[in-house]
Amino acid sequence: MPTTTAARILTVEDDPIVRADLRLILEDAGFVVCADARDGIEAIEHTRAHRPDLVLIDLGLPRLDGVEATRRIVSEHDVPVVALSGRGRLAAEATAAGAVRHISKPFSEDELVATVSGVLAERAAEHDRYRVMIESMVREGRSEQEIVAAVGGEPARRRRLFRRRRAL
Repeated sequence: MPTTTAARILTVEDDPIVRADLRLILEDAGFVVCADARDGIEAIEHTRAHRPDLVLIDLGLPRLDGVEATRRIVSEHDVPVVALSGRGRLAAEATAAGAVRHISKPFSEDELVATVSGVLAERAAEHDRYRVMIESMVREGRSEQEIVAAVGGEPARRRRLFRRRRAL
């Protein structure tokens, strides 16, 4: 029987009460909160150090706002970012910066868990599609260059595809 590991989530929220609530909600839903960040700088540092499966980031952060932190995180790491905000204008900016989803504050526990679960399921399906395609191309005797070209040739994507994928 295959073993699965819980998805690792990095939460980024400057309000300590909301940060604690996020941790409780996510852990009760079976996720692992690998780290909590209080601002955009910590978000980038913790993403580097902990390599989470998903980043859940508030957009109104001190030191470095959530939009710019999102932009930097997705430029360095192949990790989905879900933005949290009470301001619609920032949601559009976060999406442009690379966030895959937005949750408006205030949100329900069900909405948070469903969004995080949905994003992780989409990511797992994407990984499976690429894995099947790559395995098929290897069986056909295709060259590494052909395989890289087929997956888009992006360096971050290549790293993701050729390293061992965590089970969700």
